[in-house]
Amino acid sequence: MLQVGRVIGAEKGFLEICFDRPEACQHCGGCGGGKHHATVKIPGSAPIGSQIAVEMPERKILRASFLAYVIPLAMLLLGIALGMLIFDQEPLWAACGFALMAASYLVLKAIEKTVGNRPGWRPEIIAVYEEGEKNHGTEAE
Repeated sequence: MLQVGRVIGAEKGFLEICFDRPEACQHCGGCGGGKHHATVKIPGSAPIGSQIAVEMPERKILRASFLAYVIPLAMLLLGIALGMLIFDQEPLWAACGFALMAASYLVLKAIEKTVGNRPGWRPEIIAVYEEGEKNHGTEAE
């Protein structure tokens, strides 16, 4: 997936880039409800105000989405099922479910720190366009 964004900051070898959300994402609202921009930090260097073409393999995006959504849901359901086996009160079932779901977010954060530094999982800067320079046909989606 290729996205074009604008550099809005730079610090310690990382660029802060603002992207317009793809058309398909703007109607979902699942990640921020109505925001039309996303800001991310990517390793690299470029002048503030320049446009940057960034590529991330679609398979990795789908895998990351799967991890972020399915694992917490599965842990919530597993926690509820375990709560039903251990306790006889519904609020305790829910508490077990939420506890395991919270634990899954901690595990996902640890996975993100490990996997996020691997080259295949990091967004790559493909091109840098100085302010005012045409971006050679790569339009922001």
